[in-house]
Amino acid sequence: MPSDVKPRILTTAIDLENNTASLELALEVVAYFELEVKIAREIAAEVGQALATWRSESSRLGLTASEIARMSSAFEHQDLQEALKLG
Repeated sequence: MPSDVKPRILTTAIDLENNTASLELALEVVAYFELEVKIAREIAAEVGQALATWRSESSRLGLTASEIARMSSAFEHQDLQEALKLG
């Protein structure tokens, strides 16, 4: 969801206290979900790679330039950049 519609806040807290949508926070609590840090980082990198093409996929599916621009804050943020660095 675009950040002007709803802030990047989760309805369920990742670490039982903090509901900020944050890749860094998610990686800090991977043991709680019985994931190895290495695997969690690989998953984040894979998701980042998939999301990196969202603009071209949206265009391919027929969204207009204004519709794509409207959604940019939902996909283009620091967490995506951090996920891409993991790959």
